[in-house]
Amino acid sequence: MEILVAVMAGFAVAAVTAPVGISGAVLLLPVQLSALGMHGPAVSATNLLYNVVATPLGLSRLARSARGHGAEMLVATAAAVPCAVAGAAVRVTWLSDPALFRGLLAVLMLAMGARLLAVRRARASAPPPTGAGGARPARGGRALLALAAGGAALFGAAVGIGGGSLLSPLLIGAAGWLTSRAAVVALTTTLATSVVGLTAYAVFDRIGFGAAPAAPDWGVGLALGLGGALGSLVGIGFSRRLGEQPLRFLLGALVTATGVVYLAGLLP
Repeated sequence: MEILVAVMAGFAVAAVTAPVGISGAVLLLPVQLSALGMHGPAVSATNLLYNVVATPLGLSRLARSARGHGAEMLVATAAAVPCAVAGAAVRVTWLSDPALFRGLLAVLMLAMGARLLAVRRARASAPPPTGAGGARPARGGRALLALAAGGAALFGAAVGIGGGSLLSPLLIGAAGWLTSRAAVVALTTTLATSVVGLTAYAVFDRIGFGAAPAAPDWGVGLALGLGGALGSLVGIGFSRRLGEQPLRFLLGALVTATGVVYLAGLLP
């Protein structure tokens, strides 16, 4: 039953979140904490395992339809890798306190939800894609992208959401990127953060670093990821008919509501 719940949960959240560059891990944290009774740094590690399994298929589908972002993807990945290790270290030490972790999770969810609900459709004059046939990103633009991706990876690895869920709303809302462009870079950041962060959690657990066990629940994580991989393909295909704005609004409402519930202390 636990595995079935995990597969269904992974499918449902990925179908809504993948089209806007978010892996869905942020909405799977309540499933693990409440429905599955998991706790501690292992929750974050299991969420990153979900990302490792669920993200590649959706990312490959998005990358085929939004070519020319290779330079941006490399910048984001390079910034995310060291910050993911730092984020995992913070989680197994300072953020091992459950109350502190839930408080940070609530704040992040409220901020993400507000940003998703506030963004408007990007204008046609949004910056052109980079790479073959496109202009190379300005030095200042690369620096800002690296800073944003690094910060997203730090928090993403610590909480277990990968980072794309933080980066995508920022790129869409603050930088004015088209959703398709932001989604590719955000999911790339999520995948890099998740692979490196999951490795860091496994190493920390192996050497006994930190205040609590940090190894992921491999069965739950793989089941979540399998559902997420299928859900991301369905969601990306469906979004082409539905459009971006309804999905953004739905996702923003879900994330905001979950953050409010956590902040109010209604979930254990």
